[in-house]
Amino acid sequence: MSPKQAYRFVPVFVLLCVLGAVVPAASAQGIAARFERTLGAGTAPKLIKEYGGEYVLPIQERLWVEEVFARLAAQSQRPEVEYTLTVLNSREANAFSLPGGFVFITRGLLNLIGSDEAQLAAVLAHEIAHVEKKHGVNAVLRQLGLSVLAEVGAAALDFLSGDLLRLAGVTLVQMLQAGWGREAEFEADAVGQELAAQAGFDPAGSISLLETLAEVDGAEQPMHLFRTHPEPVQRQKRLEERLALFWSDPTLVAQEEVLERLKEGRNSHQDRRTDPKGRYVLEEAEKPWAGVRLFDLQTGEYVTWAQEALVREAAWSPQGTYLAVLVDAGSQGELWVLNRWGHVLRRIAGFRGEIASFSWSPQGTILAVDLVEPAGQRVAAVYINPAAVVDVSRGLDASGSQWLDDALYFLQGDSWYKTEPPQVVPVQIAEPVPLVLQRKRVLTPTLIREGSTFRLTRPELTPP
Repeated sequence: MSPKQAYRFVPVFVLLCVLGAVVPAASAQGIAARFERTLGAGTAPKLIKEYGGEYVLPIQERLWVEEVFARLAAQSQRPEVEYTLTVLNSREANAFSLPGGFVFITRGLLNLIGSDEAQLAAVLAHEIAHVEKKHGVNAVLRQLGLSVLAEVGAAALDFLSGDLLRLAGVTLVQMLQAGWGREAEFEADAVGQELAAQAGFDPAGSISLLETLAEVDGAEQPMHLFRTHPEPVQRQKRLEERLALFWSDPTLVAQEEVLERLKEGRNSHQDRRTDPKGRYVLEEAEKPWAGVRLFDLQTGEYVTWAQEALVREAAWSPQGTYLAVLVDAGSQGELWVLNRWGHVLRRIAGFRGEIASFSWSPQGTILAVDLVEPAGQRVAAVYINPAAVVDVSRGLDASGSQWLDDALYFLQGDSWYKTEPPQVVPVQIAEPVPLVLQRKRVLTPTLIREGSTFRLTRPELTPP
C-alpha cells in the first residue's frame, strides 16, 4: 500500500475503532459476511477467465460431482455462506476456493481423480474447510493491516472506497498463488477430513488423494496443487494418525445372537486358499515357503508369484481382487498385497510387533491384523488403498480379530468387543431423465387459389 493510499484509509481505521464499540455483534457479523462474499464474488470472474472459463461436464458426471459437493456443503457450520462449485476448463490439476463460498476444481484434476468419490470428496471438503475457517479473508485482512476489520465485523463497509475493495481483490489473488500458510493447510486437511466423514464419505480418501497426486507430481501434465502446500508426506502422516478418530470406540458385546455367530466363525474352517473367482488354488506347503505357488485352473499349469519372498501365510480377499501374503522379514514380518496378475501392489511394513494372524474385511478393502508386541497384544486395521495402518483396539489387550458384516470384533480375555469403521454411503445418481418436450408452435402455411394458380400465404403460428 502506497503512503497516499495509507493516508486515505486513516479515517477508516478511526471510524472502525469507534464503531467497534457501538455496532451490535449480530449486525457486525452480517456485514463481515457481506464483505467476504463481495470480495470473493469480485475476484471469481478473473480467475475463471485465467483458467480457460467454465467447463461443462457431461450430464452424468456433472450430476455426480454436484451431489458430492451438495452433501459436503450441507455439513457447513456457517449458515451465512452460500457455497457454489465451478469446474474450470484447464488441464492443470488444481482446486482452490475464495472467501464467500466460491469453490473451483479443474477438469484436469477431475480427470486425474476419475470415479473415486472419496478422493473427490477429499478435494472439495479441503476447499470448503478453507472457507469455513476464513483462511482467505483473514489472510487478506492481515496483509492489508485491516485485522481490526474482522474484530469489529467490517461495520464501516459502506464507507470503504471501491479502491480498497479492488486492492483487497488484487491481494487475494496474490495470496492465493502463494498459499494461505502451512498451518492453514494442515487445518483444512483436518477439517476437510471431518466434513467428508460427516457427509458419508471415506475419510481415508484424503490420504488416497495425496498418493494419487504424488504419483503424477513431476510428470508432463501440469500440476500446481503442491506448490503452496506443505510436504505431502507430512500431510499424509497427520491424516493417517487421525483415521482412528473415525472408528467407533470398542464396546463390549452382550447380544447372544452375535456371540453365537462369533463362536461359529472361530470354530469353522475358512477356505483362504481357493480363489473366489474360481481360477487359482493356493498350493499347500510347509511353512515358510519360497514364493506363492498356485495352480491355474484355466491353463492347467502351476505359477509362482513373489518368488523372492519367504511366505508364512496367504489368503484371497472375499471378492478375489487381491491376494494378501504374510512375508517373513525378521521378527515383525511384512504384508504384501498382490493383484490377480501376481504383481505386488503394496508392501506394508513397520509393525512394532509380530503378526500373529490377519483377515479380510467383507468388502475386501481392509485387513485386520493381530499383533503381538512386548507391551501386549493389539488389533490394527490395515487399509489397502490408501496404505494406512490404524490402531483400532484403543489400548485393549486384543487378539482373535474377526469380521462380521457390520463391524470388526476382537477378544480381550474371554470377552468380545466391537468397533465399527467409518460409515460410507455411496453416491447414487439415477439415469438422467430427459426433459419433457415443451409444447411448441408449428408454422402452418395456407394455400390460396387465384384463378388457375395457387400461392402460399405467410405461415401462421398455431399450436400442434
